[in-house]
Amino acid sequence: VVLHNVKKPAEQATADIKQLLRALIYIEGNSSLTTTAQLRTTTSFLAGQTIENLNYYATGGAAEDITMTRNGGRLQGAIHEFITVNADGSTANKGCLNSAGSGSTTMNGFDAVKGAEPTCELAWNTVTDTVTTIAAITSTGLAAPFDKKLEHGSLAEGATGCDINSVPANFKLNDGQNGVSVTTHLPKMADGLLTIEDANGLVGVAHGNSANTETHPYVKHVALGVKRGKQDAAKTDTKTIKGALQSTSFKQAARQHVLEKAETDDSEDRKLENKVKTIFSTDEGISKLIDTNINDMPISGILKENTDAKTLGEIDDIGQLLSLYFHYSDLNKHKLAYTSKKLQEAKAKTSTNSAEDMEKELNTKGKDKQDECEKLGKDGCFFNKDSDKNKKCTLSEEGKQAEEKATASEEGKYGKKIGVQDMALTKLNVKMTKQAINNIVHGGRARIKNLI
Repeated sequence: VVLHNVKKPAEQATADIKQLLRALIYIEGNSSLTTTAQLRTTTSFLAGQTIENLNYYATGGAAEDITMTRNGGRLQGAIHEFITVNADGSTANKGCLNSAGSGSTTMNGFDAVKGAEPTCELAWNTVTDTVTTIAAITSTGLAAPFDKKLEHGSLAEGATGCDINSVPANFKLNDGQNGVSVTTHLPKMADGLLTIEDANGLVGVAHGNSANTETHPYVKHVALGVKRGKQDAAKTDTKTIKGALQSTSFKQAARQHVLEKAETDDSEDRKLENKVKTIFSTDEGISKLIDTNINDMPISGILKENTDAKTLGEIDDIGQLLSLYFHYSDLNKHKLAYTSKKLQEAKAKTSTNSAEDMEKELNTKGKDKQDECEKLGKDGCFFNKDSDKNKKCTLSEEGKQAEEKATASEEGKYGKKIGVQDMALTKLNVKMTKQAINNIVHGGRARIKNLI
């Protein structure tokens, strides 16, 4: 049980980290699209569930299970030592262990005990995570026959010279001939399963309800461990919206990205189910996004170390998933750098050609005639009789400066309109992304320089 409890959160956290990477790859691979509330909720939920499972190790869950193992080991060890000491300390006619309640033959040596009851031998094989039913211990104490008091007559019937089978006033464990008085501190043997009583000697202690008392801590804490039992990892049911909202991690992600509230703000939780259904379109929309949209994303021809993989969901290796993430991240950076370069070239060309374009316009209007050129004086034009044909209407220095100033002003407006560089030439960026993804799907390399 304990190994199961320890392994499952780690296994689920590993699976969630891989699926989170797939979701991030999907987002990078579709960078021309805005990150939807669907994707934000899903990635946040996967990250939250990963943390929830890892917290098992950090905030007490693992400690509880390790404590449960320790407590069980204490009980088993004390019982096993009681049996081995009494078995190996016996002779054929003097000892405390018999093969049956009414038997008169002492079990001489531990081999005799194993022959009569093979389960008394401890197993030393590696522990497995197979969950088995614990029959001898319940969530409140011990099962029958130790749930009730075992009277002396049935417990010690057929006893053969067993010194611990003696009364408190004359207990013979440490003085077999004369005995000693232990009336003020009755001995507890085999983890408190056995003790002695006046006039009779050995009796079995009732342990059916020991979990609710402090009298027998060995049994109590093992019973509490049984009560804790098998624990499963945090795993969200994404097949339905209602099932998903039973999960703390999904509910918190939905509050943040669907309701746009703090993840701990439950003031509008009554709206969550309908809002989430709207965002994910259908009741099975969450699993469709994860299992179909994300996992079915084509990746043919990208991974050198896994050329057979066709879809993202086929990749289970963390290293390969990271390679895919870096591939798409670098591709987006190259596209951004290319777009930025084109933007800068366009600005430079505009600045260089603006004065020349203005002079061409003036010469078209002035037709190399002095009076016509002088009419355009308000635009910074003057007549230069020494200039070449069709270039006699010339911009003055003041006109050129005015034109450059106007151009700079327009560039400023242009820059504000475009915003940051990663928003520049949006249509071009979309075209490049679609073409790049198309090349990837067909196994080719994206040739960005040929996309324009």
